[in-house]
Amino acid sequence: MANNHYQTLNHAELNWDENQLPISQAFDDVYFSKASGLDETRYVFLQHNRLPERWQEPEFSQRPFVIAETGFGTGLNFLCAWQAFEAFAPKDARLHFVSVEKFPLSFNDLKQSLELWPELKPLADQLIEAYPLPIPGSHRRHFDNGRVQLTLLQGDASECFSALEARIDAWFLDGFAPAKNPEMWTPELFQAIRRLSDHGTTVATFTAAGIVRNGLKGAGFEVKKVKGFGRKRHMVCGELILDAEGNAIQSVNPAPDVIPVEPLPLATPWQDTPWFRQPENSCQQKAQHIAVVGAGIAGTTTAYALAQQGFQVRLIEQHKSVGLEGSGNRQGVLYVKLGTEPSAHSRFYLSGFEFSRHYFNSLQQQLNQHDQQTDFSQLLWQPCGVLQLAHTEKEVKRQQSFMERNQFPADLLQAVSAEQASELSGTALHQSGLWFPQAGWARPNLICQQLSQHDNIRLITGQFVDKLQNTETGWQLLDQAGQEILSADQVVIACAASAKHFDQTRWLPTKAIRGQTTYLATQAETPELKTVICHEGYIAPAIDNTLCLGASFNLKDEETELRDSDQQHNLELMQQAMPEFSNQLAESGVDTAALNGKVGFRCASPDYVPLTGPVPVYEAMLERFAQLRHDATKVPDELPQYYGGLWLNTGHGSRGLASAPLCAEVLAGYIAGQPMPLERELISALQPSRFIIRGLIRGRL
Repeated sequence: MANNHYQTLNHAELNWDENQLPISQAFDDVYFSKASGLDETRYVFLQHNRLPERWQEPEFSQRPFVIAETGFGTGLNFLCAWQAFEAFAPKDARLHFVSVEKFPLSFNDLKQSLELWPELKPLADQLIEAYPLPIPGSHRRHFDNGRVQLTLLQGDASECFSALEARIDAWFLDGFAPAKNPEMWTPELFQAIRRLSDHGTTVATFTAAGIVRNGLKGAGFEVKKVKGFGRKRHMVCGELILDAEGNAIQSVNPAPDVIPVEPLPLATPWQDTPWFRQPENSCQQKAQHIAVVGAGIAGTTTAYALAQQGFQVRLIEQHKSVGLEGSGNRQGVLYVKLGTEPSAHSRFYLSGFEFSRHYFNSLQQQLNQHDQQTDFSQLLWQPCGVLQLAHTEKEVKRQQSFMERNQFPADLLQAVSAEQASELSGTALHQSGLWFPQAGWARPNLICQQLSQHDNIRLITGQFVDKLQNTETGWQLLDQAGQEILSADQVVIACAASAKHFDQTRWLPTKAIRGQTTYLATQAETPELKTVICHEGYIAPAIDNTLCLGASFNLKDEETELRDSDQQHNLELMQQAMPEFSNQLAESGVDTAALNGKVGFRCASPDYVPLTGPVPVYEAMLERFAQLRHDATKVPDELPQYYGGLWLNTGHGSRGLASAPLCAEVLAGYIAGQPMPLERELISALQPSRFIIRGLIRGRL
């Protein structure tokens, strides 16, 4: 799915018939039956995948039921499945819906289409609010407190499903008819369907075209024709039946043109993880207890993601409250600085930024529902927009090249002149920049507090975990006296730079970077900023009559006390980027000499991408992949070795607001056996073991 530039997906172009039903201009085809789209979905997809009855099976009280769909379109199939799930599934069941769309509807067209179904309005309104921008890649959304999840893959169906890691229980093969859209019904699509399916996976589709029947047979499905919906003569449904060796048992011999299915290999064996190798082993019992060590933004988002999936979580923090270390700043900034070309690094952060926007919106809405106050004490985050100023000539050229080479939706990113930047921010600025209209500032400490209050989370404070001891039944967490704090079935280490404290993780190459933010008390005459401004540092709009600006960046510096030199450094950065605003602060009586602020330590990895995934057994990795020291072109046959039930989520640096919520979803995917929220390549880019492999190849280990 990688490309050499970012590109906005083209919206679907629609015509509307006399009954205001949407019709695709490109494919000259309807999005759903003119007779009744709702009834068609219920008949073709729900009935012929036997969904209401299958949702009652005991297996699906332990893991999500996963539906995958080709052709999201108006979202009607998703909403119909969600409605039926609410009506027929047990309360402890969970639904995960994965869909793909190459030509997403515009926001207005989606809204107009769904107005046709008044009975779906309560659900449709939630979908409309969470609808992603037309950006290629994977977009995860939560509904009903995580009981229902949607992963919308935007791009080519074959490419998206080939990059997906999931275990699919039922397929909705929708989309436009093969005769009008043959590009979707490719051999690669059916190969991906086979790879993602397992014994008992079912399929249903509105079409009975030969290319679809033969494709499914080639993928190993037992296929049969049945009566179609309404006036349609036939449709197709089927099921994948495997023998003890995992081979498909077909009731009929495939036709000569049936597509053979071959497994999709990993590029290198060290990309193999427990999820990829044995997904069934990751479908853990909900009764399991999971310990999360560290209650900053990484730990609390992880605990929350697991709690939403029904796990009992113990969240352990060495301090007396959550979010006091790097997550303790008054304000953090959610935005993303993308490379000129879409590397795995930049693609991950773009996905993380988009996920975090909706994540924080949802948290704020939950808080507002419980407390109608609108003062600053209730604000977890404010999407006021972020200006990224071109504060040097080098940055001016980089931003110009970046915008010339790439295309983004205006709702995500725009280039602005100095005059436009001044108007947006409410203060005089002399640099051009990039404008992120839906970005903003957040209060990490309050977010950590809010997340840790989930009913399935038990918060344990004032406890330092000194040692992790593997046992036959799980893990013991011991204090410095060797006494057990608690035992758990699985453990997630999410304590920033302290993650390397344990015997299993001492090899971690992370580093702590000292940062000091500056707080300035405002006066009545202090000018008001409308938006966050990022230059070499940043400044956010005032809350509680206090401005937050920063932050210093000090390597190999363990000083925990505030110091005047860093205070002056932050003020000088503001003076250089925003001289008029800085002078106005002084004229309004703001005391820039009073020392006030916060010292925190960012935990960064060498490549500035988080370390999220299973913890490898260091010595075993060195032994199994030792030949890489001598010849990196020879790929060993060995598989990596991991500690069972031990996971890592650290290295978020200064961008934890954009990375931590999505990385928490990745860990929930591993542990709960649910579809992964990112493409395979990006999941691999997060794996902690990548540094061991790089060290071997470069001769450093």
